[in-house]
Formats: sequence, C-alpha cells, structure tokens
Amino acid sequence: MIKLLAIDMDGTLLDDKKEISPRNQQALRQVAEAGIMVVLCTGRPLSGIQPYFDQLQLPHSPYAIGNNGCLTLSTDDWSILSYQSTLLAHVEQLVKLLEEFPGLNLVLFTPHANYALGQELNEATKNDAIIESSILYHTDLENFRSLNIPVLVPIFMGEAEELDQLQLAYGNQLAENFQPVRSLDYAFEVLPKGVSKASALARLTEKLGITPEEVMAVGDGDNDIQMLQWAGLGIAMKNASPSLLKFADDITDSHNESGLAKAIEKHLLNVK
Repeated sequence: MIKLLAIDMDGTLLDDKKEISPRNQQALRQVAEAGIMVVLCTGRPLSGIQPYFDQLQLPHSPYAIGNNGCLTLSTDDWSILSYQSTLLAHVEQLVKLLEEFPGLNLVLFTPHANYALGQELNEATKNDAIIESSILYHTDLENFRSLNIPVLVPIFMGEAEELDQLQLAYGNQLAENFQPVRSLDYAFEVLPKGVSKASALARLTEKLGITPEEVMAVGDGDNDIQMLQWAGLGIAMKNASPSLLKFADDITDSHNESGLAKAIEKHLLNVK
C-alpha cells in the first residue's frame, strides 16, 4: 500500500508552459484526500516550489524537498527543516573551471537567494532565475565568502554545448568530491557527495515510519534516477530521459498530456 507520493515538478507536474493541468491538480487532491502524503521533490529552490504548492492546496502534505535533496521544507510555514551544504573549499575548486569555460556561470544556490559567479550573467542563468522566481545576485567569490552563508548546491549554467564540454572533460573528476548530475540542458549540478532526491526522501520517510516499498515516485530527468530506484514503485514520464526509462516500473504519458494524473489514477485511484 502506497503511503507517500513523491513527484518531480519540471517535466512531470508542470507542462511546457510551466503550468499545472486541471487533471493533474484534481488527481493530486484526490490522492491527498485519500490520506496519501504528496511530497514535491524537485531541483527547484524554495521560491520555485511555494507558489505551485499553494496553488495545489493539498491536505495532509506537510513536506517538500528542494534543490535536488539539499533542502527539506515544512510547507506549513516554509521553514527549513534540514539542509545539506557544499564546503566552500569545494566551491573554490569549481570556480577555477570558469577560467576554461568563460561563457558559463557558477550559480551558488543558498537557502534564500542565488549568487552567480563568472564574467557576465548569461541568458540561461537569467532565465532560470525568472522561471524559479529566485533572487539573483552577480558577484565574485571574495564577496560571496564575506556573506558567510551556506551553499546548498553549485550549478554550472550556460549554453548546452559548453556544458557538454565541461561534463565530458571533468565529470569523472568531479564525481570524486561531488554528486554531479545533468538535470537540464542548460544546467550541470554539482551536488554535495551522497546527496540526491532519494537520500532526502530516505531521511524523511525514516522519520515518518514509511518504508521505500510504501513510496511511489514519478519523474522525468537524470536527477530522478536514484529516486525511482529507491521507491517501491517508480514511474517515468513518456518524455523522460533514456537513462531514466531503464529504471521505471511503468511509463505514463508526457507532462503535456497530464501523464502524472494518469499514473495516479492507474496506480493509486484505481481509475481505468
């Protein structure tokens, strides 16, 4: 019996217009009213989660996971229950790569704002801040260090081709100290070692007395792979990455076809 539903947002809950379809909204409310806890589990920061959660108006769903597992939030008052951070010494290693890839930004996601390092703010960085309603500052490492605030996750942002080059050249090396994941064409995330959506869900469900077998997870990206592997029932969207599809127990329709609702109806509401 499923007791918790963990859902990704972009490419899963949200369509290409970054909207929640009426069918998705109705299915989520039905499942929440049936007593199944819904947890938004996303790469987005707090600012990109709260407006959508408030729109859903879900009962019995007091938690959300952001920044790909770095942040666990209380949806009652949006306080931070726990967070995982990146050592500043590790951030300094990443900043050096900007010399070789000058078109990129290294965006430092902190609990309440983003700080972009690099020569200039590129379009990907600016657009991401708009999509996620994030406060964005353009700064340098010395000024950021003086703020003395934790870095949840550093993310390289920019043109896909330049990120491809960075990932090919340094991906294996970065895996020694980080948990690198390419969640979007324009974003290469360098999470703290061992941190993922799955690790955050494991900590949360242990606290709640829920086993992995009692969790259904739905996602579309490479940053959802560990979550689908960990959950008792892992559902991939039809628009999912080829890497994720290999680990899915079932595949539903795309994010533009209310695939999330169809998966909920099939597996949790017994709607045929």
